[in-house]
Amino acid sequence: PADGKMNKIKWILTWPLIFLLFCTIPNCSKPRWEKFFMLTFVLSTLWIALFSYFMVWMVTVIGYTLGIPDVIMGITFLAAGTSVPDCMASLIVARQGLGDMAVSNTIGSNVFDILVGLGVPWGLQTMVVNYGSSVKINSKGLVYSVALLLGSV
Repeated sequence: PADGKMNKIKWILTWPLIFLLFCTIPNCSKPRWEKFFMLTFVLSTLWIALFSYFMVWMVTVIGYTLGIPDVIMGITFLAAGTSVPDCMASLIVARQGLGDMAVSNTIGSNVFDILVGLGVPWGLQTMVVNYGSSVKINSKGLVYSVALLLGSV
């Protein structure tokens, strides 16, 4: 009975978000929307970008309120929040006997984050927003982050 109540509460809390996504992203698994798979991909990516922006904003506000530096908040909360789903996916495929796929997922997701997650915004900054400019990189925590990445691999 308690589990049923928790599922109802979860459904009530997530319903507005699910309805919004249902209305704005075509379901390309249905025959009517099959040809719109690229639109589904682009809209899904835009929603993820919007959710990520709000997540970073809220973590920054919380860190500022509690007096925790942005670097610590980024390494602990944001990195953990984005790495836990990858870790769970790797554990699932490793349990299925696909260890090489688990290692590939671990390395590949981080390489994608670095090349696309950093490369695209930096490229837009130097080519579109302020043509010919350079991007200043605050590398205080870079060595620590790379050591953590290599240690996890």
